[in-house]
Amino acid sequence: AAGAEGKYVAAVCAAPAVVLQSHGILSGKQATCYPAPPFVSALENHQSGPDDDVVVDGNVITSRGPGTSLKFALKLVEVLYGAEKSEELHKQMLVPM
Repeated sequence: AAGAEGKYVAAVCAAPAVVLQSHGILSGKQATCYPAPPFVSALENHQSGPDDDVVVDGNVITSRGPGTSLKFALKLVEVLYGAEKSEELHKQMLVPM
């Protein structure tokens, strides 16, 4: 699977269920996706908590949808550049978290 090389794989909205799941990238991983029944059922063996906006499991980072995109972006910054940089951007962007 593409995610097996240790590189980060990130997806938001329906993509975790439609793309990552269908390509075997979620094997043994927890994930989240857009909360529509067809997508949630595609992730039934990989679903994290139903209200998790962003899930990081190893090298796979997933998020629920457009409304969680800022949390998703800040989590990507945290994973790639550290919590301090993510917090700095969070404060500068005036994003309530």
